[in-house]
Amino acid sequence: MLAVFGSGEPQSLATNLIYIVAIILAVYIFIKFCSWAKGFQMSGSVKKAIFILTGVALVGLNVLYAVGNAGVRAGNWNGAFIALAVAIAWVFVFAFALMSENKPE
Repeated sequence: MLAVFGSGEPQSLATNLIYIVAIILAVYIFIKFCSWAKGFQMSGSVKKAIFILTGVALVGLNVLYAVGNAGVRAGNWNGAFIALAVAIAWVFVFAFALMSENKPE
């Protein structure tokens, strides 16, 4: 988790390679998810609602991130994990809405 929040000590080369492989794997999974989402159709109103909620989530996730960083400094990683998990989940919701086709009305 220290790699995500950038507040850790320098680590060995093997650990950094593991992080690089994990990032490449995450990007690959995200690309596969986006190509899978292209096969779905959503109505324009649902997509618009998700886009509006993304703006609201941007503010909320920034607050969660600040709380998570304060928790990391205090030695409590729960807030940081919650901020990361919610942000990743919302990225997938937003990507699904963005990549899905518009349903003809």
